[in-house]
Amino acid sequence: MTEWQNPPRTSGFSVDPRSAPQLRPSDADRAYVDSTLRTARAEGRITDVELAERLDRTNVAVSLGELQALIGDVSMPTVAGPDSSRLPVTAAPSYVARPQPADLRRGVRFALPRAVATWIALALLFNLIWVLTGGPGSYYWPVWPMLGTGMPVIGLLISLVGGTPSTPTADPPSDLR
Repeated sequence: MTEWQNPPRTSGFSVDPRSAPQLRPSDADRAYVDSTLRTARAEGRITDVELAERLDRTNVAVSLGELQALIGDVSMPTVAGPDSSRLPVTAAPSYVARPQPADLRRGVRFALPRAVATWIALALLFNLIWVLTGGPGSYYWPVWPMLGTGMPVIGLLISLVGGTPSTPTADPPSDLR
């Protein structure tokens, strides 16, 4: 299952206190409330006096509902899953703008001269090193780095001359709509 089909627990409680407010809290629930209150104090949301009061009430709370009430005004709402009524939008956009083939070709036309100039500069550097280290009569090794650095240039030429780039036309998975 994907994370969207089985979203992670975003609340620090062992059980959602809204669905079972009468349930007795565990030590982990109390630790979560303690941590949330201390974070709220560090952020300036509550005073030292309020922190002390709430921590005392945390230790004597007998239900998750009581613990939830202690942090209800200082904690952030949990992250909403894909089927949550708390989502800020009602639906995903039906169209996601993708660059058009003409825009892609314009970018290739801009990048191609720079790529060719870079390749020529590197080829000259490789050949200069070859000449200084052995030159004619020795193995012509610059062909290999020139081929390697020339591959992006070849790719740009193919995308400029070739047809329209393929774009995925399949619908996204149903859990992402």
